[in-house]
Amino acid sequence: MSSHPETEQRIREAAFRALVEHGYADLSIKDIGNELGQNPSIIYHYYDSKDDLLRSMLDVFVEIFVGQQNEQPITDAEDELRRFVKQILHPTSAQVERAIFSPPSDIETAVSRVYVELWAHATWDDDFRKETTQAEDSLRTMITRILQAGIESGQFQSVDAELTADHICFLIEQGLHTRTTTNRDDAVERVLTIIDGIVADISRED
Repeated sequence: MSSHPETEQRIREAAFRALVEHGYADLSIKDIGNELGQNPSIIYHYYDSKDDLLRSMLDVFVEIFVGQQNEQPITDAEDELRRFVKQILHPTSAQVERAIFSPPSDIETAVSRVYVELWAHATWDDDFRKETTQAEDSLRTMITRILQAGIESGQFQSVDAELTADHICFLIEQGLHTRTTTNRDDAVERVLTIIDGIVADISRED
């Protein structure tokens, strides 16, 4: 395979948009090439297969939702936790454009669909499962870090940070799944309300 980061990024962006439109089962390299605006054969210079390309897109998810935040100091853990959860469930175009230059117009639906498609494929593919596990670990690690910062600063009670992070991650994932696979228009808002309750429960009163 060749290595040219800018071209690889453009291919991943095209794959993201094509996956949103076609779904995993119907997605072909030709569809991705059409979205890219180039001969599909160029994709094989950078990726061995459709699956190889789509696995690389999981890195895009991590960049969008975690990115450099793991390196930034946490000054207000409660505010940071609420903001972090909200940006996953209600991603904005400006946020996603950090990793995808030209995202679909309905970015919330796009992100949810890609999440469901890739995680569903991991049911049958061990290599995909390794990648989705790493992606979820990155999310869980970030939430644990925020919780631990809040405990150390006295904002949060002395809870089990890892177990609480698991709980919040499960809720986030269920919200993304339910928004995409049902007609429950209130799915994400209900998840945000539940997580707000968790944050309130572990926060110390002034």
